[in-house]
Amino acid sequence: MSAQSAIVTGASRGIGKQLAIELGKLGYNVAVAARTVTPHAKLAGSIGETVEAVEAAGGHAVAVAVDLREPNDIRRLVDTALESFGGIDLLVNNAADTSGGVPALGELDMHDWARQFDVNLNAPLRLMQAALPALTKSRRGLIVNLTSSAADHVPLAVQGGESAALGGERLAYAASKAALNRLANALAPQLRAQGIAIVNVDPGFTRTELVERMAIRGVVDAAASHPMSVPVELVMSVVGSPDPMAMSGEVLHARG
Repeated sequence: MSAQSAIVTGASRGIGKQLAIELGKLGYNVAVAARTVTPHAKLAGSIGETVEAVEAAGGHAVAVAVDLREPNDIRRLVDTALESFGGIDLLVNNAADTSGGVPALGELDMHDWARQFDVNLNAPLRLMQAALPALTKSRRGLIVNLTSSAADHVPLAVQGGESAALGGERLAYAASKAALNRLANALAPQLRAQGIAIVNVDPGFTRTELVERMAIRGVVDAAASHPMSVPVELVMSVVGSPDPMAMSGEVLHARG
């Protein structure tokens, strides 16, 4: 049996990188996708470093520099995975745009709003469309979208949760992740008919490199977060499930 093949976005660091490495341990071929080709001045990680880590773990990998706001980049990512590995069995939409601050409605920048929707919602949709023929051919295709508890409906009187830990509610981020959850739920029936499961995973407040940096600046309390192993183990349990279709259309929540 040939090795399974995956695309993982946002894989230069954080949860995406750790997922790519875990897939490598299972012998996966992994298309490592992100914008970071050379290490960031203040955040460790690049797609090349992740490729090296995947191959050290026992898998095969290819680095693909991608700006997920660009439809041509998305098409190139899928084409590269197909040319390199011959198929796609797993698509992990992990990349997200969390910028834009916590604006009041009257101060909301529509450019920030559109950018976050492009990365958090439109890019996963375009990737699903582009990878659909290969995922269908796989006969056990799986799509995992990383979402957020910021998407959850919260009664007015309730305070706390991830949004409070991050300093308030980010309007575009919350709305785009809520849309991603409903999109997966609405797509699940038609994808089921093509043998493809789609599962959204809320990683919770996770101690990524970005959160560590925010903690140093005093923006968040890193002690309230859990390690990356918590959401990574949940995603890998979906990947390794004998019946991921049983979870299709659902949002699973990682708990530390």
